[in-house]
Amino acid sequence: MPCNHRFYKELIPKWEIEHLFVGTFNPEWNENNAVQADYFYGRKRNNFWSIVSIVFGCENLKYKSKKDKLLFLKNKKIGITDLILSVKNASIASEVDVNNLTKKFSDNILNKYELDFNTNNILDLIKNNKSIKGVYLTRSTLNGINKIAIEWNKIEEYCKTNNINYNLLKTPANYGGGSVKKSIDWISKINI
Repeated sequence: MPCNHRFYKELIPKWEIEHLFVGTFNPEWNENNAVQADYFYGRKRNNFWSIVSIVFGCENLKYKSKKDKLLFLKNKKIGITDLILSVKNASIASEVDVNNLTKKFSDNILNKYELDFNTNNILDLIKNNKSIKGVYLTRSTLNGINKIAIEWNKIEEYCKTNNINYNLLKTPANYGGGSVKKSIDWISKINI
């Protein structure tokens, strides 16, 4: 049984967007004894909601409800999606696969798997949102994640050809600097 994205049915925002943040993957499988994300970037060790709150000038949304986060996204015309729909050759019966995809998860591990990408849906989303100002991958490097790099390059190429701002942002993961430091990087790259 493949491991689908936790928010598989929510990967394409249904509202008008100006800014699209693209991540990689959030597994539907639960990590043992962990609080699972209720929405994109919702794990405690992820600072996306703190950073985006600073960037767009509002109160910190990190510990707010999914309903509050969705209201913010719609009001600010922000969309969130991920590049990967499913890890096709993973099995929940495999302790190795479960550990690889849920515990101390790293995008580099995804190179070992067969991936079903969301790229065409993301490109359609960008094409159908004439007001889009920018598309941002929430990773500052693509080193060691070749499959993901190939898919992101397709999105970059479309944005470049159509004069849409695109950029790699410092990871919102809970390492490599705090929310304020990372928000400075984001602000310098996001066309608000």
